[in-house]
Amino acid sequence: MDVSVRVIVKLAQDGDWSAVADGLEAVGAERVQAPRESLPDRAVALFPEEIGVSEAVESARGVEGVAEAEPDVMRYSDGPGM
Repeated sequence: MDVSVRVIVKLAQDGDWSAVADGLEAVGAERVQAPRESLPDRAVALFPEEIGVSEAVESARGVEGVAEAEPDVMRYSDGPGM
């Protein structure tokens, strides 16, 4: 079971995806999933569970080339089925 903290990252308009991925890994991401064709300005950073959601989001927001970062609400929602 994947217990990573998932953070959705919006890339800055002129952001270099590979540089952002390197920056996210430098602040603790274990892996960064590349943007998809359907969402070319979004990537998913996977942080170790020990970091915690808030710290992972704040770390991602501090990376150059990141316009915004937020937790994957589908994973961290307290809604039905959770």
